[in-house]
Amino acid sequence: MRRVPFPIAILVIIHCLLGKCEVTKYECCTGVPGIPGSPGLNGQHGPPGRDGKDGEHGPKGVQGTPGENGPQGPPGKAGPAGSPGLTGKPGLPGPPGTRQIFAFHVGLKSSSPSSDGPIIFPKVFYNEQSIYNTGSGKFISPVDGLYFFTYQITVYNKNVHISLRHNGNIMQYMYHVYSSNTNQASGASILALKEKDEVWLQVVGTNNGLYADSDDDSTFSGFLIS
Repeated sequence: MRRVPFPIAILVIIHCLLGKCEVTKYECCTGVPGIPGSPGLNGQHGPPGRDGKDGEHGPKGVQGTPGENGPQGPPGKAGPAGSPGLTGKPGLPGPPGTRQIFAFHVGLKSSSPSSDGPIIFPKVFYNEQSIYNTGSGKFISPVDGLYFFTYQITVYNKNVHISLRHNGNIMQYMYHVYSSNTNQASGASILALKEKDEVWLQVVGTNNGLYADSDDDSTFSGFLIS
């Protein structure tokens, strides 16, 4: 008997199982291929798998280069006040200031002035700031300060009794008894005044021996000390 090769025998068996082969004396006749079958349906999706565990931390990366500065933010709220600092050293002395001068010097033009009120001294030797009023006979304080007043009276024919007054209050008396010829009497005072305070001289009673002529003067003066 003739042997059939092994590969051919395998093919013959497969075709015979499919019913498409008749074996006659070890020979096979292959039939026409069938029509391809329809595709099968997709199977159902299986359940999702579980989350995997986090892996281990990797090694630290290289530090990057600094980024550019961002825009400036709005100013913050003011913090609490700090404790007082140490006292600084005294500064250098400033330049000398300009001290304003306030002064007057006036005199009588005639003897025995009116005794009804302030003695009026109309003769002006110095009154640049017009602080002595030649109409009312009163000195009017231009600023607060300490003032010096003095009066030099020529006395003739009668006794002299006068008072120095501050806003109507008598601050000082001067009394001189006439003897003979012409005499001299004087007085002085220092007063602390406020701005617009008034100071004047006034005759007391009938003792009005104040005298003035071309050779003799009766004067009233004052100036700011400080």
